[in-house]
Parts: sequence; C-alpha cells; structure tokens
Amino acid sequence: LAFLLVSCVTGRGTVNPKVSETSRDGRFIAYDNGTVKDSSSGLLWAAEDNGGPITWEEAMKFCRDYRVGGYDDWRMPTQEELTALYNPEITNRGTYDEGCKGGYHITDLIHITCCCIWYWNGVDEVGGFFHFDTGPDGWRDQALSLHPRALPVRDPS
Repeated sequence: LAFLLVSCVTGRGTVNPKVSETSRDGRFIAYDNGTVKDSSSGLLWAAEDNGGPITWEEAMKFCRDYRVGGYDDWRMPTQEELTALYNPEITNRGTYDEGCKGGYHITDLIHITCCCIWYWNGVDEVGGFFHFDTGPDGWRDQALSLHPRALPVRDPS
C-alpha cells in the first residue's frame, strides 16, 4: 500500500533524537515535538491541523512544506488513514472555529479545528475530505474552503 501513496515531498525525514513522550491515549502517543504516533499503524501525525479553512491545493502545499518535529517528509493522508483515526466511541470536545459543531470522533491528542480533513487518493481534479463528526467522506471541488483542513502525516521510519 505504501508504494501506492503519493507523497507530497521527497525528503528523507530527519529525526530529533531528544523527543520525549508527553501523554498517551490508548494507541496514540503524543510527543513534545508536535507529533502524535499511532502505535497501531506506526504513522506519525501532526498534533494539530493547519488551523483554518483551506482549499485542497493549499492543503497539499501545506503538507509538502510542513516541517514540525524535525521531519521534512510529511504528506497529505489517504482516506484509509483518516478512517483509521475515526473512533465513534470518542467525542473530542475541544475548542472549534465558528461554524464548526465540534464533538469530533478522534483522539484528544490530535487537535482538529473543524469537522473535515482533506485526503489524497491520486485524483488531480477532485479533492476528498473525511468528516470527523459523522464519519462519511465526501468529494468536493478543490476550491472548497469553508470547513476542510489539512492534517499532515508521515510514514513510519
């Protein structure tokens, strides 16, 4: 599956050896460098989304240019990866942007500021996003920027 993923960057992914664990939530481990590891998949997630509405194209660039945690090989997640984060048994009650309902079904260790996260599945003309409030995904024009956010991910080292 990894060879089918389209990476936003071609970097090698440098590592900061002085990373410390700050908290755990089931299979998720938060680190003091702004990252959260999914111990089930091995994926490393950004601890927060981009913080505001963004188009699909802007989200791709955001992922490609992301440099948190000392890594330079972040990318946009796939639909399957976001589906694996969705957990209807969890209701994250954080602070959300105006117009966003809140109560998203994702670990508290990953902060999303609205319901929807863009994903990439290899189709240039259309971007998809995953709803963390209801679970289903939706296809939308890449120019849509009312609610979707970018949440970078990187493959296991």
